[in-house]
Amino acid sequence: MQRKVLEEILDNILRNLKKAGFVVENINYPENKRSIDIIGLYNNSHIMIKVTIDATHVSDIEVSDLKKASQAYNASSIVVSRKYRKKEIDPEVVYRRKGINVVNEELLEKYIIKNEKPLIYEAQGNFLVRINPQKFREKRLELGLSLGELADKIGVTRKAIYNYEHGKISVTVNTAVKIAEIMGMDVFEPVDLFKPEKIEIKEEFSPRNKIEELLYRACNLKGLKLYKLLRTPIDYVLKGARNTVSVINYRKDPEKIRVKIEEATRIARITGSKEMIIRGLDDVKEIKKYLEETLF
Repeated sequence: MQRKVLEEILDNILRNLKKAGFVVENINYPENKRSIDIIGLYNNSHIMIKVTIDATHVSDIEVSDLKKASQAYNASSIVVSRKYRKKEIDPEVVYRRKGINVVNEELLEKYIIKNEKPLIYEAQGNFLVRINPQKFREKRLELGLSLGELADKIGVTRKAIYNYEHGKISVTVNTAVKIAEIMGMDVFEPVDLFKPEKIEIKEEFSPRNKIEELLYRACNLKGLKLYKLLRTPIDYVLKGARNTVSVINYRKDPEKIRVKIEEATRIARITGSKEMIIRGLDDVKEIKKYLEETLF
């Protein structure tokens, strides 16, 4: 039953992305518990999507992979789900799961087909709206209101108005309604799902075998960033300012490696990265040679 529901969600997303003009690939490796289900490209912007029924069940490893892949490929990452914390997802709200945006199919469809950007996002149980500092200040001046006068009309402090105009805080939905009545909707900042966010990754890469040690050294020599992915067909991403290399670790199982390489090729093609396979230490030397000869 769950598999059927997941396939339904997946088909809906793929259909809408294609309708909106995206070049998309459906990723099917690993077979279970993979971090990326869909990768897409539109106007040089990349998007990576994890599909699930309840976003609560997306593991820390999958979230970590999404964050790393986002940084490695300059992509935006989204979890599309029908539930979060066992509750139906509100189609007007963008939720957050450890730094990753979580939305349902309806919101994503309106976003990509009708260009309707959501205003409300959830953070730690609170439903909030972002203020556009510049537009907020311009509208206040246009209305001829001082900080204090506007604060009195909205029912907040003068300091709060100051913070709105300096982009320091968001507002609750109730406060947003009061602001809209006075200043209109243009002073709010919609949530841009396809704008890659700067996601902090605290963990440092720590080599665990000879291959990783050699890759790590090669990246250090060229000043590249090295990302290790755990539940995608790509095992390592080597990222420079100009070029990116997607590295696949070879597996002995002929059928599984065939599927893995096919799915990795889909990601490399969409991201425009160089695909390289490691079968042994000699292949790492080839990667190092490629890094030395290529402008990164």
